Amino acid sequence: MLVRDKITRTFIFLFIILISTHFCSAGEYNRLQEIRSNINTGIVLYNEGRKKEALPYLEEITDSGIVLPDVYYVLGEIYYEDNELQKAIDSWEISQSQSPKDVIRTKITKAKKELKVDEKLSNKISCNFVLKYDQDDAYSSELVLHSLVNAYNALAYDFGWYENSEFTVILYSSKDFSDILNVPSWAAAIYDGKIRIPFQYASMNIDELESIIRHELTHALIHHMAGSNVPAWLHEGIAQHKDGIDDTAAKEVLRKAVNSNSLIPFNQLKRGFVNFKEDSTKVKLAYAESLSFIEYLINNYGFYTIIDILKNFNNYTSLDELFISVYRINLNLLENGWIEQLRLEYQ
Repeated sequence: MLVRDKITRTFIFLFIILISTHFCSAGEYNRLQEIRSNINTGIVLYNEGRKKEALPYLEEITDSGIVLPDVYYVLGEIYYEDNELQKAIDSWEISQSQSPKDVIRTKITKAKKELKVDEKLSNKISCNFVLKYDQDDAYSSELVLHSLVNAYNALAYDFGWYENSEFTVILYSSKDFSDILNVPSWAAAIYDGKIRIPFQYASMNIDELESIIRHELTHALIHHMAGSNVPAWLHEGIAQHKDGIDDTAAKEVLRKAVNSNSLIPFNQLKRGFVNFKEDSTKVKLAYAESLSFIEYLINNYGFYTIIDILKNFNNYTSLDELFISVYRINLNLLENGWIEQLRLEYQ
């Protein structure tokens, strides 16, 4: 559920309120105008990934006693990302009481499960990270924290990201990881506003662990740089480019897809690949295409264009406008050029 898509409903509600200002004093009218401005500003800032800036605008609305479900929904998102789980649950429950939705009910259920686990975890804080872990896994937590700091320093330099950002990282038992997140079996870790790593991967080969950390931390940086509406293929392509994992298997998947004319169009890869559930063939192809297309862009235009895409993501109303501004041609033509190159390579 995209917050941006819900702004219209919020404004309809406000418009009804504002009609009544014909009978209100000038002071009351100005206050309603201020409320509308705060809601718009808060939600736009959140969509741009600037949650700390968004928070005071939205809290001012709720502190005034006005109950708008969309505002409480966004507040729940912000509190959740900051690991203030009880406040997130409270906000979502208010939103749900006013405007029931399955997606909010799912978030509440997940957050309540997470809260039970969270109460048992210990914290370590270092540089830009809050690491939550089981006390019995103290050694692995040190290893993970060291890898996080090293990876962040390298990635922040590559992306030109020098803002003071904080990331929550949670080490789970495999059971808790599965129960809380309900992710498919192929997911080694996940970023959903927090970096979540099953304990089994925290104690694995150091190179594999560092690849997983680079991958998920890249997702976190993309979210901070470009907000919450970046399409999955862009997210996953950049994350794979940075994780350093050998792409031989991905190339074989692409070769088969090109020769059978079964590539998935990018307009079908906007949402997270967890939606493919246990369809491993489609999952592997989605990841392979995402990596291949991002590397096509980097090889032909330079990595700095990827940085331009992320830094300017919220300055345009469509992906096409954004890509035209960076590459001087639209996304569809870029996709066609990439497919043509794949055919030359694999056929």
